[in-house]
Amino acid sequence: MDRLAGRDSDTPALPLEIVELELALQHQDFLQTGFEGAVLLALERIGGRMLFRMRMNGMAGCDWIAAVALEGGGEETVALVAQPAEGGPLRVEDAATSDLPVARIAKAYAEIMGRLDTPPAQASDAQEDPESET
Repeated sequence: MDRLAGRDSDTPALPLEIVELELALQHQDFLQTGFEGAVLLALERIGGRMLFRMRMNGMAGCDWIAAVALEGGGEETVALVAQPAEGGPLRVEDAATSDLPVARIAKAYAEIMGRLDTPPAQASDAQEDPESET
């Protein structure tokens, strides 16, 4: 086990954006701002956006989960921020490798939002103008 990172050496390295989010969350006063406030302040600091938050009521050992999108290196990384039901610091996981039940929902939601943010192709590029042939 890598004692500095607290992870097994067999575990793949986390994307840099997730590490940045973990560090930004450590500097938030979770008790004062609440879960959503702490996540939003951390995202503002590193440049990301919240996709959604969900009350878990202890399911999968979490009280709250937020799905977030992080930009970096031209690619979007979807991560989950979890508030453990037993207390303690907020946990950040890569949605691509997470076992949390909302991980697949988060990835699908990010994909849908990405498609909605993309402007549609211009009609003139997609179809021929039927009047121009006359």
